[in-house]
Amino acid sequence: MLATVREWLGTLFQPKRPEPSYPTLPLVGEDGQSSVPGIYLAGEVAGTPLVKLGLNRGVELIEALHAELGPPSAEDPELFDVVIVGAGPAGLGAAARAHELGMRYQVLEANRVAQTVENMFKGKLLFAEPEAVTNRSVLWFEECTREELLARWHAQIEELGLRIHEHERVVDLRGARDGFVVESEKGSYRARRVLLALGKAGNPRKAGVPGEREHPEKVLHSLSDPDLYQGKHVFVYGGGDVAAECALALCERNTVTMVTIDEELVFPRKRNREALEAAAAEGRLSLHLASRLLRFDADTVTFADANGQETTVPNDVVFEMIGAELPLGFFRRVGIRLESDWGARRWAALVLVFLGVYSLYALKKFPEEPYAWPFTRVIDEDAFFSGLRALFRVAFSPFAWLFTDDAYATMLRTPWFQQGYLYSLLYTVVMAVFGWKAFRRWGKVARNPRYQRWRYASLITFQVVFFLVANVIAVQALSIQHAWRAWGLYQPWPLFLHTFHWWRDSDPRAVVALFVGGGLFGTFVAIPWASRKHGKRFCTWVCGCGGLAETLGDRWRHLSPKGKRSRAWEFQGVLVLLAAFVVTLVSVGAYRTRADNAWALAYGYVVDFWLVAVIPIALYPFFGGKVWCRYWCPLAAYNGLLARWYGRLRIAANERCISCTLCSRYCQVGVDVMSFAKNGQAFDNANSSCIQCGICIDVCPMDVLSFELAPRRPARKNLPLA
Repeated sequence: MLATVREWLGTLFQPKRPEPSYPTLPLVGEDGQSSVPGIYLAGEVAGTPLVKLGLNRGVELIEALHAELGPPSAEDPELFDVVIVGAGPAGLGAAARAHELGMRYQVLEANRVAQTVENMFKGKLLFAEPEAVTNRSVLWFEECTREELLARWHAQIEELGLRIHEHERVVDLRGARDGFVVESEKGSYRARRVLLALGKAGNPRKAGVPGEREHPEKVLHSLSDPDLYQGKHVFVYGGGDVAAECALALCERNTVTMVTIDEELVFPRKRNREALEAAAAEGRLSLHLASRLLRFDADTVTFADANGQETTVPNDVVFEMIGAELPLGFFRRVGIRLESDWGARRWAALVLVFLGVYSLYALKKFPEEPYAWPFTRVIDEDAFFSGLRALFRVAFSPFAWLFTDDAYATMLRTPWFQQGYLYSLLYTVVMAVFGWKAFRRWGKVARNPRYQRWRYASLITFQVVFFLVANVIAVQALSIQHAWRAWGLYQPWPLFLHTFHWWRDSDPRAVVALFVGGGLFGTFVAIPWASRKHGKRFCTWVCGCGGLAETLGDRWRHLSPKGKRSRAWEFQGVLVLLAAFVVTLVSVGAYRTRADNAWALAYGYVVDFWLVAVIPIALYPFFGGKVWCRYWCPLAAYNGLLARWYGRLRIAANERCISCTLCSRYCQVGVDVMSFAKNGQAFDNANSSCIQCGICIDVCPMDVLSFELAPRRPARKNLPLA
């Protein structure tokens, strides 16, 4: 137990490390444009997996550029409309469409056409996924073998006469829109636009050990034909699927030594891991974990284990399979920003957004201290409330006719009601507008859009209905004094603590029963009941806090904190839940529901002001929309504990995962979905912080994931706090 705690504490502060599910990618706009205007990204460099999707993306970008640029320049015949760097699926799709449209283009490929396909095993079967997507390119693609695809593409390239230069690496790119200069190892090209359709095939990661440069002829990074190797001493360095499949393919007719720095086989998918362990147990290969390559020469390889003990083995060929990288250094030289980059502009943007969000919430609480600082020092209260009242008159005009003159006059004399109304109106409008955008976005992406459309319709409907209930209907029925309590029916305790606060002996018993009873029902009946078959869907179908994250924050969902370290910090929600319980108990028991004690005031300022509102919303464009929900929300923590205890909803995975990383990339709460998917393993609230939004299901191009109800909840031990 103590060792587990020490390991967990170490994870909280460990340096950020690369993980297979989270590749470093450039910033790409919805139009495919990078941070440098005029330079576009497609294919693996833009996070687009699969042959068919790459072909289609290339076609889409060229069509957009053709519509923008018009006919080629007649005055400057050497000026290309577009230079395409990379001849993978996206680059070829773009080239073929540019050729069809009569554009002036040139393709530059550092290696060979379709190098990633060339690197695949002989006879590898390629599936024409996604099945529901039509191939828009003239280049042929159906379910086929590696060899058939290469033969067909080479024939079509020759038949069409596509302008492709193989073995011509781009070394520099400079200029600006309508005036780029692309420098290669063999020449210089001027272009109005540049399309970088790059992959990792030509940029394998190197071990950087002695012998690597001296003996390049024996160092390989891919295995295309296992039959070429018989009776050889083979050394495989790496611990992922590619290394595992290489070792397994060669171990029957060769002496294979496989070495990886990983202490466990955590990266290969389940079937590869089990096959490796079986082969090692049967003596068909020598497997060394927690070891590192030291050096190699013409006839041997030397590696060391975790204790530094060196071992030297005979060797004929080395397969370095420790991953590959996009040309990040090239991107930085060109000025293309990466998603993980934090330069001066991004820090400045964070400061400005933070100040804007803080100002909004400070003015919402004006003149209450310390919330409204420093506005209380610089704004005259009479002027502020005069302007507030004028704005309220306009914004409330659609409902003013429903109220008597006396009731409306009371509203005009009640600044806190006006502030609450204007804020909730703005909140509702923002959710509706961006909810509609997300509704359309995921309705187009999903194989079955029904789930996402109902989800966003539900979020928007709940917000609109409770905006009307709290600001109009309850005001009409109960007066301003009690109307605000309607929010507690929408956001149950412990999210809305004031359900149990600020009651007086003079309050009507029916009103007390309605809101206290409704609050107790929501917290101790509705949420526990929903947890059984719906997990944490409340966060993504009902909750207004989660709703703003799912609508306004949707466009930045891929920026959510990822990796082991970020997941380790999820325990904080349970601490806030405990704090909410203590504050409620103290305020109700010791202070007769008054929330003006030090406990409640501290909780209100730290949690309700900073952690609910200012910090998470300011972080939307930088860390995705679910910072509050994931790390601090006490209701999410409570819901998660219930779902972990007896919930049945989970996301199941089949055996078709291709490790494209899209599922993990678009998870707003940082679940490493791919690690489950590639092993065909289901995940739920017992082993993840999943909120069942279903986006991972929709972005998966191979239809790997699906919702299901587990038949029963197995016993769980040593569960993390969050």
